[in-house]
Amino acid sequence: MSPTDSLHYPEERRLATVLFADVQGFTSLAEQLDFEMVSDLLKGIWERLDKAIELHNGYIDKHLGDGIMAIWGAPFAGENDAEQAVAAGLDLIKALKEYCENSHIPGAENLKLRVGVNTGAVFAGYVGTRHEYTVFGDTVNLASRLEQIAEASTVVIGENTLRMVRDIFKVKRLDPTMAKGKTELVQPYAVEGRLSSSGRTRAQKVDNLLSNMVGRDEELSKLKNVYDLAFGSEKPVMALINGDVGIGKTRLLMEFGNLLEFSGENVTILSTRGMAQTAKTPFALWRVLIRNRFGMRDEDPAHETLEKWQLGLDSIRTKGMQSLKTEAAQVLGEIVGLPGQNIQLNEDVLGQVFVISRELLRSFSAQRRLVLFFDDLQWADRESLQLLTSLLTTEEAPIKTLIVGVARLEFLKSQSHWHNLARVITLDPLDLSPQMVRRAYPDLHFLPESVLEEVSLHAEGNPYFLGEIIKSLVKGGLFAQPANMDSQEIRNQLISQIPEALRVTLQARMDNLSREARVVALLASVVGRVFWVGAVLAAARSAPLPGSTPMLNVPESVIDRFIQDGLRQLVRADLAFPRIGTKYSDEQEYYFKNSYLRDVAYDLLPNRNRAQYHTAVAEWMIQLPDPAFQSMAQEHLRKAASSAKLPTGTLVPVPSEK
Repeated sequence: MSPTDSLHYPEERRLATVLFADVQGFTSLAEQLDFEMVSDLLKGIWERLDKAIELHNGYIDKHLGDGIMAIWGAPFAGENDAEQAVAAGLDLIKALKEYCENSHIPGAENLKLRVGVNTGAVFAGYVGTRHEYTVFGDTVNLASRLEQIAEASTVVIGENTLRMVRDIFKVKRLDPTMAKGKTELVQPYAVEGRLSSSGRTRAQKVDNLLSNMVGRDEELSKLKNVYDLAFGSEKPVMALINGDVGIGKTRLLMEFGNLLEFSGENVTILSTRGMAQTAKTPFALWRVLIRNRFGMRDEDPAHETLEKWQLGLDSIRTKGMQSLKTEAAQVLGEIVGLPGQNIQLNEDVLGQVFVISRELLRSFSAQRRLVLFFDDLQWADRESLQLLTSLLTTEEAPIKTLIVGVARLEFLKSQSHWHNLARVITLDPLDLSPQMVRRAYPDLHFLPESVLEEVSLHAEGNPYFLGEIIKSLVKGGLFAQPANMDSQEIRNQLISQIPEALRVTLQARMDNLSREARVVALLASVVGRVFWVGAVLAAARSAPLPGSTPMLNVPESVIDRFIQDGLRQLVRADLAFPRIGTKYSDEQEYYFKNSYLRDVAYDLLPNRNRAQYHTAVAEWMIQLPDPAFQSMAQEHLRKAASSAKLPTGTLVPVPSEK
């Protein structure tokens, strides 16, 4: 096997969440057991605990005897990696407890698990003659330290992780501790469990700063018009809020819900949302919606779940309710998670589900106007969408209901028939100004106009970007002394530091691209926010393609075709756009959708490769007559020289393709 045959994932600088877990009491117990029994015990433990990690989309890095290391964010990123890692930690403790309580091995019942989780920058790469994929960096070391200070049956997290999960889990602040390689004390937090949620999205404060929705009055008015239309109709009516990541879809949904609740209307709002981890679970959205309606929680014991289900049905008073109760318990029991239910979802059962669900919703709407909120439909399971379609298209007895869905742009691209089923409200980027930033965050009214101008400029019309920028500036203490505030200082931080939550979101989008599109994005990021096909091809021919398995001894024509395919896919993904009539050359010009996307792509590149790419881009630009290109070429040569001086360790780069 050649040295590169086993390199399945690219070597990159990434943002990741790392988990360490260790079985307490295992060593002393193992001393009392036969070797084979110890082996059986380890196999049984990791068979169950590995499943908990994989269920939460984690990558198992290595087993360390009675310990384990797992990664989220490498080799692939998700948008809720920190949440998944912490949830996995809690489930690991539960899984070990259940296994040990039922184990036939004497003494196993005394084993406990402690877990440490930390989030931060890492370098993902390979070690050893077997080319084992792993991550390196201070983030990993701190995760290990957090595990060591955790008490038995406890998950301990670092401050970076806390910032990403503070609204999801209940935590307790622990005493600061020293960590290897750290000059300052580290602040750990113990996770006490998930925070309860009703399914409704609520406004979140940005580091205790009040935030208001701005620039969406027209869209809010459109939603109110659809509401009036729905309750003047005899069948369900749907509005679909569509837009890019962070554009404010969920906030608009939330504000519309607040408008209805405070309007004095006799309205019942039921909410649910799609999640990536339940995209394959039949009727996952409807399960949450119905359980919320009846006050059923996942942590409820079996008998309490049954009681709440029965009480919920008993509270409904409509004609023919007794038969509906019986059928609902039989058909919907599996969907809502009633204990003891085991129904196979074949075509006949699916038909029953559609009919009974419709009748159940009709009973919900008998006394009050019924409004259903479906957030993140791009992650909805197939069966939930089928039921939603059935409600909107079935011509049966009247049912007055407003359905409001929220979905990203790719939802309508892949399922264009929703244009015919719903009234689509598309959100465009906001035309942000200092005045709008003040209205959005009134607590920042004291900031100078020049500072607000910088903030609004870098947000690029995206409310989520705006919130994360402000959060990062608050964290950095730049708002603490407004009298001494310098707009240049703000500009420098905005340029040099991408907010972590924003990096997580954009890194996940990068990882969802095809191999070709991802490679092009990384190469194009070297050129800049605006890039040219010729420059990307020059970079591609100069060194191994980034973000993919090395392509050695490949003809230039193959690389050219690879890059052209990647460009087309990047455009289809709405992450880059062609610009017609470039003023610089005959080369086709493109630009990234936003500067943060370009910055996240560039940050993935290892330092050891950047110098080669910048040099190749500079050499391409030097050949062009326009003075602007000559100036840009000099800048790329400066960046190449700077990258070449950065410490990159002693690893030898993969050989060039030529």
